[in-house]
Amino acid sequence: MRRPRLATLRSRVFVGVAATVAASIVVTVAVGGVLTRRSLDRDALSSLSRQIDLIAAQRNGAGTQRTTPNVGSFLATEQERLAILTPDQAELLLPAKGAAAVRAGDVVATGSVDLHGSRYLYAARRNGSEALVLLRTARSQASDWRPFVVGLAIAGAIGAALAALVAFALARAVARPIARVADASRRLASGEDPGQLPVEGASEVATLAASFNHLSAELARAQDAERAFLLSVSHELKTPLTAIRGHAEALMDGVLEPHRAGEVIEREAGRLERLIRDLLDLARLRRRSFSAERATVDLGDAVRETVARYEPASQQLGVSLSTVIEPGAGAKGDADRVVQAISNLVENALRCTPRGGAVSVLASPGRVDVVDDGPGLESEDVEHAFERFYLWDRYGSERAVGTGLGLAIVRELAEAMDGSVEVRSAPGVGSTFSILLPVAAGRGGPVADAPSRERDTAAR
Repeated sequence: MRRPRLATLRSRVFVGVAATVAASIVVTVAVGGVLTRRSLDRDALSSLSRQIDLIAAQRNGAGTQRTTPNVGSFLATEQERLAILTPDQAELLLPAKGAAAVRAGDVVATGSVDLHGSRYLYAARRNGSEALVLLRTARSQASDWRPFVVGLAIAGAIGAALAALVAFALARAVARPIARVADASRRLASGEDPGQLPVEGASEVATLAASFNHLSAELARAQDAERAFLLSVSHELKTPLTAIRGHAEALMDGVLEPHRAGEVIEREAGRLERLIRDLLDLARLRRRSFSAERATVDLGDAVRETVARYEPASQQLGVSLSTVIEPGAGAKGDADRVVQAISNLVENALRCTPRGGAVSVLASPGRVDVVDDGPGLESEDVEHAFERFYLWDRYGSERAVGTGLGLAIVRELAEAMDGSVEVRSAPGVGSTFSILLPVAAGRGGPVADAPSRERDTAAR
């Protein structure tokens, strides 16, 4: 079924404004014509009044030697008629108001009267024993005011044309920004980038454009955050999967005892399950960051677990992996998230450290440091080290790098636990990546004696 075509906003505004202006012009011209006619009639009656006064004065000045016609005479020109009548005859000719004025004496009466089907303007007055009546045909009067009406009509037509142009421009000015927003909305809905709309025009239209720009920016920011979180979780899935596969292969080869391999596989499967829950939360709640619990975490246990996870990889790469754990190395955070963050740092260090090098993981109250003797970073790269894809873009063609997400995930995890990250590095010397977490109550305080350190060498 074909949908009926709806009128556009521009056409509606144009028709509405044009119709309103046209109606106003028609009313103005009509009222102007009526007022013009009345004004001309008043001027004509005033002129007739002055003429009748002059005629009366002339007749009175003539005295007994009158050369003008007597009572009953009738003088006519093309436009005017002069009748010299008795007062009684004038009363029969004139309407009641004019007749009363003539009876009253030396008073000029003016108005209009219909005679033999024609309309006349008249001025009448009594002059002694006679009554003077001066008539002018309304047809001649109409010829006087018709040019004014034609002028008003021409002015109205010109005004209507100008009003139509103004209405078209106004409708276009109103509809264009709205059409621009509608087109940008369609592009945004189809997944395209509509760009920033110009904030201009009337305040309401400018507010509409500004609101759309804000909506577009917020939507893009939300989509970027969701995409980044999805990439982060996807990146983290491979770590427990790698550990599960490595221990499963070791179990099949008889290298590990079944009990120990089962513990690792069970633990890594639990972490894998949590990452999958993160993905499900993202789908259900549109969450854009990692969640973290707040509990007391033994950083020493987290370090040992992480190092045990990467023992096979370090041996295969020929890199020494060791731990240094201070007494009371605790923090407030999420144990799984801490292991996840340390794992990313250790994996990154092992990847960058050349064969024969060393990686150390140090745990102290509220702090974990991963130290490597790899190629290090340039000074201008240190402040950007935890940004997504920065080091991948910077060193991807020079050294072994991951996906560019690992260090960014470490920062997100640390911030989710109210912590922070830092890095110290120098070219050719190595790097130290650190995770700083809130210190657990009763841990990490001053120690009277020099603390003894537990050093475990996992692989050399």
